[in-house]
Amino acid sequence: MIGLRRKKTKNTKIELSTRSYDAMAVMILLAQLPHIFHLPIWISVFGIGIVVMKWWSVHNPGNSKINWVLSSRASVFWGVLGGIAIKLHYGYFIGRDPCVAFLFLLVGCKYAETRKQSDATTLMCLSGFLLLTQYFYSQTIFSAVLTIPAVMSLGAALGILNEHSKRSLASHTRLVGRMLVQGAPIAALLFVVFPRLPGPLWSLPEDAAATTGLSNSMSPGDIGQLSQSDEVAFRVDFDGAPPDTRDLYWRGPVMSNFDGRNWSVNTLQADGAIETDDGAYSSSAGENEKRSGNAISYTVTLQPHNRKWLFALEQASSLPSSGESDASKNRLNPIILSDKQIMSKLPITKLIQYKQTSLMLDRYTPVTEPSALDLILAGKNTRTAAFADELYSQHNSPKAYANALLNWFNTQPFSYTLQPSLLGDRPIDEFMFDTQNGFCGHYASAFVVMMRAAGIPARIVTGYQGGEMNDDYMIVRQSSAHAWAEAFINGQWVRYDPTAAVAPSRVDYGLAQALPEGEPIPRLARLDNDWIKRASLRWDKVNHGWQRMVVDFNNESQSKFWKKLGMPDPQLWQITLGLLILAAAWCLWVLRPNHSALAPLTEDQKHWRAYSQYLETLGVTRLTGETGAQFTQRASAQLREQNELIKRLGLAFSKLNFEPLSNERKIALRTQLKRDLKKLSGVARRAKTNRLAKRAIQGKAPATG
Repeated sequence: MIGLRRKKTKNTKIELSTRSYDAMAVMILLAQLPHIFHLPIWISVFGIGIVVMKWWSVHNPGNSKINWVLSSRASVFWGVLGGIAIKLHYGYFIGRDPCVAFLFLLVGCKYAETRKQSDATTLMCLSGFLLLTQYFYSQTIFSAVLTIPAVMSLGAALGILNEHSKRSLASHTRLVGRMLVQGAPIAALLFVVFPRLPGPLWSLPEDAAATTGLSNSMSPGDIGQLSQSDEVAFRVDFDGAPPDTRDLYWRGPVMSNFDGRNWSVNTLQADGAIETDDGAYSSSAGENEKRSGNAISYTVTLQPHNRKWLFALEQASSLPSSGESDASKNRLNPIILSDKQIMSKLPITKLIQYKQTSLMLDRYTPVTEPSALDLILAGKNTRTAAFADELYSQHNSPKAYANALLNWFNTQPFSYTLQPSLLGDRPIDEFMFDTQNGFCGHYASAFVVMMRAAGIPARIVTGYQGGEMNDDYMIVRQSSAHAWAEAFINGQWVRYDPTAAVAPSRVDYGLAQALPEGEPIPRLARLDNDWIKRASLRWDKVNHGWQRMVVDFNNESQSKFWKKLGMPDPQLWQITLGLLILAAAWCLWVLRPNHSALAPLTEDQKHWRAYSQYLETLGVTRLTGETGAQFTQRASAQLREQNELIKRLGLAFSKLNFEPLSNERKIALRTQLKRDLKKLSGVARRAKTNRLAKRAIQGKAPATG
């Protein structure tokens, strides 16, 4: 134990070489690289700048100012200063983003003060952890690709720190790469057969930062701003053929509160849905509605939006299901409110996937009657109220009045635009009778106000409308954000989309087709199929496949894999035994002797091998444990005709291997050795020829007896 302690103490005081600093610099920069895409610029410059400055000082020693800046005390100062700056930048410190940013700076500061091998060991641990934290933000195939060179550089740095040979960084990197390739099949085997953990491995509590997405409030123009984003909201895999674009209404927040200008959601109790043991729910829809609706099943892969909303086609006929264990389901814990909003237990702060079933209906029968909020008519929109009274008096039913209102939107000179006019204190009046240009939020708001002015309960529904097929799945982008209306008519909430009355192409074909020429359109929402859009769709397909097959590989995926192998329910001992057999077979193949990797023979070794082969042809084989001199002596005694030649060759081999000779003497000896080997080769060749001829003659001789 004393010896071990002394050895450990001695190793921790080993000074680092320039090669070690180079290897660690490459390792740190590759570990920092994935984070520059989401960290503030000043943090990236600060953290990378310290690493570059330290590397430069190692190759250019003697600058006292640089050495002081990179000293241990200064590194502590930079770390504390960086922590304070991060706290001021984010406004909080305990959370994903500030903690990762601080680790980013901490790795650079640790590299600056690294002097001993023990410091380097700590630095490698910190760098490895920093590399893993990139999966808090992204689990795409791009993130996985960025990890590979960083892992290789970390292994190469470890090799340089613990090896005293002069092997280059590139040589160590190739060695680590070969080891990764050899270990990849075992890793893939463990990934497929190992029991799955419920839910994703990489997750953190909700961070304090806000993200883009639909809001719980809306005022005219907000949806138009969001619709100019190309960001993906969610992706959908349909079990069968996808519905028509005009039927794709992805329901989100429902807004009933109105103050004359702004709309906001009303928190309701989940009295419209009762969860059952099989994961479905008993909705308020009657049996006739269920039979009239076309049921459709699909899987939603929802991007994090920091809210509790889950999206589904109208009308949802089941609770979202993760398809995993009860523990995983409890984390999602979805409910359906009485206004048909689907909510999760916690905000969606990471990418999730859930299965959903919907009835393709534009109406449903609620459990409870509409609330008073659905009739409130606030604000100073008196012209709109007067027009509603006049129009309603001309029709004898709420349904006829709603259709007349849609017809009025269609026949009046309304225009659909992403750049609507500004509205004042009477936004609905000004929009209806003055500006008459706007986006979906304007039309839905005006329609609901007109319905309420006629005494008909109505509200706004926000979400997404449409989507773009990318081969076998659909992409729904933020540019598909939409708002429509619901009115309570004949005991049912019925969907009305006044935007479709003004710009039918918005619902039938998408945003780009509905906008006037000259208006800015998100690149990926355009109809023209340029190379940028094609490349984006192909890359999205690769990432979506990675998400489905790797990131979201769960218990259900594993069960399907076993069924394909003809083992629908394998026992644990069967999995363990099969895993051990396959792993052992692969390890034996990888560790097999590699004769081609042996060092090449020197010229003298090649000559000795030829010398031994010639003597073996002449009938003298070297015995086990016999030295070269003993072999030569025995051969010269048996082959008397070649006695002098064999002795001369043996003496030359002895001098070349055991005597200090000048280069001139070595050249002369090797020249003579080649001439003598050529003579011995001729003797062996003639002996072999004579032996073959003798056998041929004996084979042709007639048998006697």
